Amino acid sequence: MSAFLPRSGGSFEADPDHLRLHQEPDSPAERQSRWEVRAAQWRAHEIAHVVFGGVTGMGLVGLRREGSVRGLLRLDVPFDDLDVHREREARFMAAVSMDPVLSSVPLLYVIGPDAA
Repeated sequence: MSAFLPRSGGSFEADPDHLRLHQEPDSPAERQSRWEVRAAQWRAHEIAHVVFGGVTGMGLVGLRREGSVRGLLRLDVPFDDLDVHREREARFMAAVSMDPVLSSVPLLYVIGPDAA
């Protein structure tokens, strides 16, 4: 516990510059890119809700500004039967390929069973 207490009763000095966080504001292009992926995330959620009958959980990982994959989107959906799930997955991916928002923002989809 003594390691957390100051050794002398003197005043504390200001932290050196290398301990401060210097964060540059996002450029307009970076903000637009992030919002494109977020729009695609919610559009995919909407389509999955219709195709699978609901979405109980969702997570976006690895958000990127550009590239062949802009992020990994996990969707937790109700699960009854493997064959039914695969058929719904195929319908979901067909809808994704025809959607103007989702076809312009490439995401990797992980569609898993509801945890509940």
